[in-house]
Amino acid sequence: MQSKRLSAIALIAGLMGATLVACGEATPTPDAAAFCEELRINRSVIVNGSISSEIELADTLELYRRLDELAPLAVSQEWSVLLNAIETANTIVPGDQEGVQRVAAAAYQSEAAALAIAGWAMASCEVDLGPVTTLVPHDAPEPATPVGAEN
Repeated sequence: MQSKRLSAIALIAGLMGATLVACGEATPTPDAAAFCEELRINRSVIVNGSISSEIELADTLELYRRLDELAPLAVSQEWSVLLNAIETANTIVPGDQEGVQRVAAAAYQSEAAALAIAGWAMASCEVDLGPVTTLVPHDAPEPATPVGAEN
């Protein structure tokens, strides 16, 4: 029962490519430098992170919540989406198909956020969090050629 819930959470965490360690500030405030430093320090955990126990789950939730407070404005909304996906996965009851569908929807909705954070981390922190694996394509589609136009 718990292994299914942990598997769902691990899937979302892997999809997001992030398991971070926060700096433990008493009252965290958005801080791009601190956020970048945590990404840099914990890059291998972020890219290869997994959740296989209740302790790792609790640690991951705590870290995501702290990082949600540290996330700079440029990615704070995206980080909140990732946090929401993990919190949603934490509520799954094995065998509850509606719960499984909520987790799947949260995972799909978090893909674009994970990509945006990875792009921001590379551009702003010079930290490569990729590759970020997605289940649906997120590239902009090529515009359609109008009928009768030459290619």
